[in-house]
Amino acid sequence: MSDGDGRKFVRSVRMKIEEIVPGMVLAEEVKNESGGIILAADCFITREHIYRLSCCGVTNVYIQTAETHKEFNVLRGKSAIIVDDSDSFRHIFARMLYEMGMFIPEEAATSEEGLRFALRDKPDLYVTEINLPGMNGIEAISKLKRKLPGTKFVAVTESTEKQAIVASLKAGAQDYLVKPVNWESLKPRLLKIFGGDEQVHPESAPDSGNLH
Repeated sequence: MSDGDGRKFVRSVRMKIEEIVPGMVLAEEVKNESGGIILAADCFITREHIYRLSCCGVTNVYIQTAETHKEFNVLRGKSAIIVDDSDSFRHIFARMLYEMGMFIPEEAATSEEGLRFALRDKPDLYVTEINLPGMNGIEAISKLKRKLPGTKFVAVTESTEKQAIVASLKAGAQDYLVKPVNWESLKPRLLKIFGGDEQVHPESAPDSGNLH
């Protein structure tokens, strides 16, 4: 089965617990002997999930897989952490990245939680909303940029003010997305980030019309 972008989807593949990589998506729910659900289908598997499954004696699970188009080879197998206080936004963004071959080991609703996950997992990509309770996304990018030089950063927000764009880029973000995100434009922008192109310069930050 395939979609208009040429992605061929496989329903699932059976994998041993020790073969699972955090950030994969569970294809079928996992139940215990009494029929209770240990882990629901369609969730991104975290390190905690893997530990829980092992403790419950689960040895194999079914994982969703997708054969991505060769243009996304540069993204295949890379990891991303998404930080946003909207559950629906995180899930949609995570699904888009997964369909492009990336793994999402963790999602977070606050910068404090996102920092903890990022320092532990050292992701290839860190996506964060700017306006978050407590520490904002720009502060988080600035802190992580010094400690994770190999990580790429993307700031996301509903604000179209150029000041916010400039601040995020100066903090170390490679790109800046305005909500609602144009998902079709996300693909080439990620390919540009991981293809080695330079960061957008703060002084030439795009206006909101180019970001939708």
